[in-house]
Amino acid sequence: MRSPSLLTLSILFFAIADLWLAFPEIDLAVAGLFSTPGVGFSARGSAWEQFMYGSIDELLVIVGLGLIGAWAIGRWRYPARQPKPLYKSLYKSLYKSLYKSLYKSLYQRVTGRRLSFLLLLLALVPGLIVNQILKEHWGRARPIQVEQFGGNRLFTPPFVISNQRGGSFSSGHVAAAAWLVAVAVALSGLGSAWSLLALLYLLAMVLARVAAGAHFLSDALTSILLVWMGYLVLQRLLHLDESAVVSEGRETA
Repeated sequence: MRSPSLLTLSILFFAIADLWLAFPEIDLAVAGLFSTPGVGFSARGSAWEQFMYGSIDELLVIVGLGLIGAWAIGRWRYPARQPKPLYKSLYKSLYKSLYKSLYKSLYQRVTGRRLSFLLLLLALVPGLIVNQILKEHWGRARPIQVEQFGGNRLFTPPFVISNQRGGSFSSGHVAAAAWLVAVAVALSGLGSAWSLLALLYLLAMVLARVAAGAHFLSDALTSILLVWMGYLVLQRLLHLDESAVVSEGRETA
């Protein structure tokens, strides 16, 4: 199963942008599903929303260090000790079923090029584009801040720079969760169980941020598309075609 081309994804991105510019009230309608007049966004501060909010930072550290560790082990691994003759057959059986399968499924896949690819994607899209450029300078007010939901700031469309001093556009948490999907796809393939698990986490993150009044739906969709587009751009720049990214690989770098 191949992912769409960069051209196809770019067309999709601009189609969504045009749709939201023409009908910005879509954001208000979706946010309104989670807001009760006089109460606000009831999911905000709940246990599951707080779990989703706090878990992404820990996952980024765990996955980031895990990727670096997997690359280091695969790059500088040492040969295993030779077993005693009495236990040779048992050793071989355990080696093949445990270590060898783990090595092939992870260590061989986290090559230097793939590690650079994934860390660059994290730094450039969730780190730089979303958190440092868009969130810091776009100015869009969050749902919980706008007048329609009890706030004192004006609602503005997603792709229009605003003076409302908000950090709604686009979502850093969703961008980070989308990067986890990119990691799973790059290492295990688009249809793998890991990719499905990461995708479910991403959808839960979108729901949590929208239900808490922290972001509009368009903020979340924009972050996902930006990460996806960054994935395809870096894939080309680093000469990693899809088959190379998801294959077990035999690179030593």
